[in-house]
Amino acid sequence: MIMRAMAIGFILWLANAAIFRFAGQYFFLPDVAPPVALAGIVAALGALITFVVLKIMREAPGDESEAAVSLALPSLMLNALLLHEFGQIFPNLDSALDGVYGALAMVYAAAMIFTGLLMTRIAPSDERV
Repeated sequence: MIMRAMAIGFILWLANAAIFRFAGQYFFLPDVAPPVALAGIVAALGALITFVVLKIMREAPGDESEAAVSLALPSLMLNALLLHEFGQIFPNLDSALDGVYGALAMVYAAAMIFTGLLMTRIAPSDERV
């Protein structure tokens, strides 16, 4: 389960990197949307993708949060590498957008993990407060 989710997460990260590499200039136009609206859209997209992937994977009850973390992990780790060499990897984007891209990547991964936590069904015997 964890390895399947990480493989899907890697494919999602690769698709995301390719989209921004070849069409990123259409996302970061100054007059399109303020960063708060863009963050909301990215969070909703991350939550929707996580919900759909976890339903397709048919995770066992209680394992949804582990799968969501595994799904988000490649994005968290590999976007750090993208940000380190942002200007080289994304020549179609202004180098000053590295912080915006990083913030959106963090919001995306956080939304994925939060959605997994919300979807997790904990057995009553697991509730120990």
